[in-house]
Amino acid sequence: MKKLMFSVLVLAVVMVVLVFAPMAQADRTDRGDLKLRGNTGPVEEMSNRLMGMRAVLAAEGHTFQIGENEAMNYQIDQLCGLNPNLAGPEDAEFENPQEGFYTVEALPVSFTGKCGGVRNQGSCGSCWAFGITGAIESQWAYVTGTYYDFSERYLLDCNTYGYSCNGGWFTAFNDCKYPKYFKYESCYPYSPTKRACTAPTSCNADYCTSWAYVGSSSGVPSASSIKQKIYDHGAVTAAVYVDSYWQAYTSGCFTRNASGSVNHAIVLCGWDDNKCGTGVGAWKLKNSWGTSWGESGFMWIKYGCQQVGYAACYANY
Repeated sequence: MKKLMFSVLVLAVVMVVLVFAPMAQADRTDRGDLKLRGNTGPVEEMSNRLMGMRAVLAAEGHTFQIGENEAMNYQIDQLCGLNPNLAGPEDAEFENPQEGFYTVEALPVSFTGKCGGVRNQGSCGSCWAFGITGAIESQWAYVTGTYYDFSERYLLDCNTYGYSCNGGWFTAFNDCKYPKYFKYESCYPYSPTKRACTAPTSCNADYCTSWAYVGSSSGVPSASSIKQKIYDHGAVTAAVYVDSYWQAYTSGCFTRNASGSVNHAIVLCGWDDNKCGTGVGAWKLKNSWGTSWGESGFMWIKYGCQQVGYAACYANY
């Protein structure tokens, strides 16, 4: 009798496992897919998509690598909130500056300015704020020799132009000029959501005395002009066109040049005139999608690709 009861109990346990284990496994798989493939569906679909993209790159003769990264959890328009249509009416005042302009006899073949640390904007299209703070942090490091971490959330929450996770432009540089100040990250830390401005006055860092476009706000300056400003100021912020290949970048020299309107702000902090081959130069680009993207958050991108350098601008301190 005891043997019979034991056998029945074992059979019951086996039945429970057979019924609920597949459901638990499916639940784990679904959650994993949502975490790793938030905008593209199941694992197999992502794998097939990347395979197709790699076939295109091979056919076009590109050698840079693409793969999975944290940024692929999001739709491109969640990440890329730079919108030229949101430029302020005063933007023309900051174009083609002459003040303080000077040249050196010869720029080096390669140069790395003040890149600073890589940040992560998350699912908020606040790239414009990260581009601005990246340029200011770089300028401060160039002048003082010390890196500071300034608050992107301050620009996101407190800008006077209505910019948000849904879009912004470099005009928000004006919100870091005197008599306003920018803030330290330590006392006004980033959150990927626009909220009411509650930045404490005790959080004040300092202000940039001025800012300017390298050329115009609606075009790509010459490579030599951008280099000069990186050399003089540590880094510049600029626009670029992001597509799915750019989003999936993991390493190498990005050489694909797709057609599209600029939609993302980045920081250009260096160059190498031979990075993509002898006499084929590239920018060292810092992104704001965390260190899982690209080469620990950085990219090498060939001069002229994806409109990189559009509306390049810089801060003075």
